[in-house]
Amino acid sequence: MVLSGAWRHLALGIALILLGMAWFAAPASAQSETPCDEKFPEQDWQLVQAGSGVTTYRAALDEGIATRFGDNAQATADLLAGDLGSFQPMTLCVFGSETALDGTELETAGLLPPGQRLHAAAFRDDALLFIDAQQFRLVGDAIALGVAEIALWHISGGEGYPEPLAGAVAQWYAARQDPQKAERNRSTMRVFSFFDDPTGTAPPAPWLDGVQDPIAVWNPEFQDSPVGDLVATAVAANGVEILIDPDPDEWAAADIAWRAGLREELLQGADRSREWVGGVMIAVLVVLAGIAMAWWGRRVNKRKQKPMGEIAVIQGSIFDRSSPETDE
Repeated sequence: MVLSGAWRHLALGIALILLGMAWFAAPASAQSETPCDEKFPEQDWQLVQAGSGVTTYRAALDEGIATRFGDNAQATADLLAGDLGSFQPMTLCVFGSETALDGTELETAGLLPPGQRLHAAAFRDDALLFIDAQQFRLVGDAIALGVAEIALWHISGGEGYPEPLAGAVAQWYAARQDPQKAERNRSTMRVFSFFDDPTGTAPPAPWLDGVQDPIAVWNPEFQDSPVGDLVATAVAANGVEILIDPDPDEWAAADIAWRAGLREELLQGADRSREWVGGVMIAVLVVLAGIAMAWWGRRVNKRKQKPMGEIAVIQGSIFDRSSPETDE
């Protein structure tokens, strides 16, 4: 009987030890797992703040700076919630210049050029946004673009919001953070719309011909575009309802009205003569800069990362009216 009781006490002691180990190990394990770890577990992701729409994590980045970026994301989320009626909670993962994410899988998928640093990636289906803080002055716009793109994906029911309209809507949300940028976009579009369509007779662009992909990867250096002015004009005339379940006929009409307004502003009024001269000078400088950059690129034989995914609306003419379904 003494032996039997000793064994019982030993067994009880072992059970208590194992229970204690499980008790303390479980919280530690749960704390180490974050949504950011689902894609890039090699980093030490630390919680910065949990907002009503955006939860922010950081890796190798000052907490104060990360908090500022989290606030930027939450501000865009609040705008989207007010406009769209709801906002799917998402996660922002921002990392510093001293670290780099492993982009091997994205390279394999053809989303990231081999050897290029990953600067921005939106995993729309997972509501995950990764932003590199290395290009500091571009981070705010990159966050606004990414948050808007993810929100548009989710209001489409995960089937993908129409492209290239999604890119234009995202650009509008980025411009809403800076009223001066919105005005610059308008001024730029006055000039470029005229050079694209001098007679004012071109058909509307195919804004709803494509759909978003589940993953977008881009370089914030190439992300800026004035095309958000289309959305600003359309919403001013039709209300934010035009953004929800987009209709091809409505957006074709909005496109035509937008171009007509730009043309009228440019060609009429006593003050437009000075703007015309300035516009021509800007266009010439842009062309010359493009030639110089192309020449320099060939000389150094170094290829820069280009915008991908929905940001491709920035490349070439943003008025490209060719449909990807009908091109030869």
